[in-house]
Amino acid sequence: MKIVLEFFLIVSIGSLIGWITNYIAIKLLFKPYKEINLIGFKLQGLIPKRRVEIAKNVAETIDNELISLNDIINVINSIEFDKEIDIIAENIVKNNLKKEILSKFPMATMFINNNMENKIKEFIVNAIEANKDKFFKIVVDKLESEINIQDLIIERVEKFSLQKQEEIVYQIAKKELKHIELIGAILGALIGMVQFLITRIL
Repeated sequence: MKIVLEFFLIVSIGSLIGWITNYIAIKLLFKPYKEINLIGFKLQGLIPKRRVEIAKNVAETIDNELISLNDIINVINSIEFDKEIDIIAENIVKNNLKKEILSKFPMATMFINNNMENKIKEFIVNAIEANKDKFFKIVVDKLESEINIQDLIIERVEKFSLQKQEEIVYQIAKKELKHIELIGAILGALIGMVQFLITRIL
């Protein structure tokens, strides 16, 4: 009876130690958020401590492997804007040009009929179409010179609160993290068994 009690005690302690060790290791991913000094030993969560480095790696990975500024520019260049240009021209004629002309020259109603509106609209559409490539080149050049995807991502990641990051990680990987804690308990129990057997053999 004493041996059985000793066996369960050693195994239980080993299991508890294994679980606590993994539980603390998981918590140390984020906490403490700020560096603290424990008798000359500096302690800070892994992610807060390497936040800048993680942000840079995430930014490089996204820019190099997932989506870059060139990808965005290529998508913009591939979009057809014919329908949108037509709508813009119609709005210019009906909501701006026509109202402006009629407010200043009421007599112009005699000349501005549907046929005239369509001609003005067609002129505007043709003008936009003719200069569309130049406009997009200016936009693309501006994007390339003034926007750095990596810098934007780094800035956003660094501004993202550590508390929110921790919540997201635990929410997404809650089940897996519990499994890690359970594995720690199982390994601790196995180590306890081995220790018990060794003490019995010796």
